[in-house]
Amino acid sequence: MPASQYLYEVYIYVKSIFREKQLLFWTIVFPLVYLSIIVAVFGNPGGSNVSFSVAIQYLDNSTLSRTLIDAIGNAGIYRVAYVNSSLEEVIRGGGYDVGLIIPRGFGENLTTANQTYVSIVYVSNLQPSEAAKSSLESFIGRFGSIYVERIIEIARSYMPVEAYKYAIFLAKPISTSYTEVKGSYISTPEGLKTYYVISTIGFMILYSGLFTSVGSIVEARRSGVLQLILSSPIKGYRIFIARIISGLVSISITSTAIILLGIALGADLYRIPAYIWVAIALLLVGAIGTMGLGFIIAPFIRTSEAATAIANMIAFPTMFLGGIAIPKFLLPSSLQIFANIYPLSRIVDSIRNIAVYGWETAEAIQYSAPAIAASIAILIIGWILYRRALEKALENP
Repeated sequence: MPASQYLYEVYIYVKSIFREKQLLFWTIVFPLVYLSIIVAVFGNPGGSNVSFSVAIQYLDNSTLSRTLIDAIGNAGIYRVAYVNSSLEEVIRGGGYDVGLIIPRGFGENLTTANQTYVSIVYVSNLQPSEAAKSSLESFIGRFGSIYVERIIEIARSYMPVEAYKYAIFLAKPISTSYTEVKGSYISTPEGLKTYYVISTIGFMILYSGLFTSVGSIVEARRSGVLQLILSSPIKGYRIFIARIISGLVSISITSTAIILLGIALGADLYRIPAYIWVAIALLLVGAIGTMGLGFIIAPFIRTSEAATAIANMIAFPTMFLGGIAIPKFLLPSSLQIFANIYPLSRIVDSIRNIAVYGWETAEAIQYSAPAIAASIAILIIGWILYRRALEKALENP
């Protein structure tokens, strides 16, 4: 089979991508739309600070109570609103994360050295409300400690040294120091966007690889090409290779579009090390492994509709459960087992580690070795079944 015939097969397949709307959507449009959405939502960690909505029932008109409310409002993580109706009903209705009741006598009790209290209203077993309760509780505790420290400082000149030291200890038995550390590349907007660009390429390989191979025999039979091929002297393995090349060209086109869009959205792909060729080689291995899986399934498919349904049935859950579209560490531990076993998941994870965490070549290849071996084995099995399917088609055209 001359090189020109391989190229013609590639030309026919690439042309079909732009002719068939469904294939065009899943291999090009969907990855680009997905990348745009995921970068817009998750691509800027510094722009999505945690905050809680706090409903306050203010029953005490004192300077200290107003000081507490002002401190809560100025903390930067609380959105304060005043509520006069039943606070329990308001919080139960989901309008706010947490409620705070400041009772009458709050400021007077603090001024006269009597223990006072506030009441926090929250929804149990609801994570945002539980988190807001813990945060507000800690803030109020810190406010109380600062108030006591200032009272002690005012009274310091009237206290013996030992009494002062003991009072300070009671007010604040443990001091905390803070060290600010610069975050890793993944914690920056550029790093996250780079991470999601690679993830998008990964699940695009999943879709393109399966769509290229799962319906290969059905499509060739439907179009009449299969009969022409089988009646010609072209060897079966050459047809198989031509299909793989077509899939790789399709994946390359889509990957290029994703990379260009990623750069336009702010992904710092220029930062990726010079040995990125290792990542490219790994992606190619992951792609042929995915197509090999499709070729294993292809002989059992009878209609193009079934081919599309099965490709979607495999690809859509795998891109999430395999840790391809989302970070693997966000998955439950039971699902991480699948992500560690599935070849394409492991390869994509390795490439993200190269681009984002600066893995060296040896680390990436060692981590990907089981996936490389599995991908090659899957491709060989796919070729065996594909060849038998061609032989069967020749016997029963």
